[in-house]
Amino acid sequence: MKRIIPFFLLLAGYTMCQAQSFEFYCPYLAGSKYNFAVNQGVQVDTILSGTVGMTGNASFKLPEKYKDYAGIVNCDLGEKGSLKIIMNHETFSIIGKDAGLSENTISFSNSKENDFFKTQMTKQQALFGKIQTIYNGLSAYADDDTLYPVFEKEFYKLKTTYAERQKEIAASPLYAAKYLLITNRMNGLGAELKAPSEMANQAQQIAEIKQFIEDEMDIDVLFTSGLWNTVISATFDMYPDKKDFGEAMVKCLKRVQSQKIFESFGNDLVTICEQFGWIDAENVIVPYLASSEKIQNPTGMLKLAMELDKIKPGTKAIPIVGLKGELKNTLLFFYESGCEHCIEQLKVLKPHYDEIKAQGIRVVSISSDTSEEVFKYHSADFPWPDKLCDYQGFDSVNFKNYGVVATPGIWLIDKNGKIVNRYTTILETGLIKE
Repeated sequence: MKRIIPFFLLLAGYTMCQAQSFEFYCPYLAGSKYNFAVNQGVQVDTILSGTVGMTGNASFKLPEKYKDYAGIVNCDLGEKGSLKIIMNHETFSIIGKDAGLSENTISFSNSKENDFFKTQMTKQQALFGKIQTIYNGLSAYADDDTLYPVFEKEFYKLKTTYAERQKEIAASPLYAAKYLLITNRMNGLGAELKAPSEMANQAQQIAEIKQFIEDEMDIDVLFTSGLWNTVISATFDMYPDKKDFGEAMVKCLKRVQSQKIFESFGNDLVTICEQFGWIDAENVIVPYLASSEKIQNPTGMLKLAMELDKIKPGTKAIPIVGLKGELKNTLLFFYESGCEHCIEQLKVLKPHYDEIKAQGIRVVSISSDTSEEVFKYHSADFPWPDKLCDYQGFDSVNFKNYGVVATPGIWLIDKNGKIVNRYTTILETGLIKE
């Protein structure tokens, strides 16, 4: 079948199981070193390491810390291969009779999760093979009045079978089903099988993926799936307007059940917004996180963002320590002398200073330099008089008050002393012509 967006492979070689303890009965693994790891958002934590005994039989139990873990466990068995199994409060066995590790050489005992996944993958791969054959036939015999109807009739049979399989997956409460649903939908495999002509409508398929992400995708399952980064990164280009991205992610946040996952997801989203300078998205996500009252003791980037929410557009600007006069009609430019992006923005700002000044805007630059010599050398040719630096780096009270952890940081203050917005480039302020 065609793929409109190759987010990741359809997991053809995956084997999944979820349990808090499991056993290996696999002579092929005798003497193999193993490392088992669990997925938690962006983190992959190694939980077990060792060597399989010479009989190939071994028993494993998740550490107490992970007794409630439900998700994918990555089993790295060195040269012998690897497995991805699901742990979801089951006690089960993995049995391998032949050399090699794959869904064809091993089986599971007492694992509904792994059996479901393996069965569905086998059915799905067989169905996809038939569908691809019919697609080829519809394309090859499009002008044949005799053979085309034959392929078309078979297509509608497969369409019915495909829909039934998707309903079966969607109706199951198993982790394996929710995981498989995520992989299918993110690969453009919707609830219904599309005709070849419909597959060419990429915009429609992207719209369907976005609908799944915003309204259906189980974020708690995604957190322990090992697909966290892949899926979230895949959304970036789907939302050219980053305010739309922010609103979509808030919809996802509202469905999160786990407090831990809510905080982790919120922190990751804020970090992404800061990294890429997506202010419009951050101005949607952070106020929601603050108003949700679910995060009582925020840390890291999330804590910073929630503090920044206190100086969001429309709020009173915090006074700048060391600056004389009122903070009105002011462009604040936080920078670091060695910052490449800062240098680029200064090259834009300096030749347009008179133009900005003519609009009644005061320019104030605030440096994070820790060396007086460095500060004076780099600021010597700034045409504006207000050049501040307390040599405290990013620990400066002004940097902390405005939540600046990366430079440049650009703020525009209006005639009433209220914040207009925060920007990452001078052009975004609208004060100069391109």
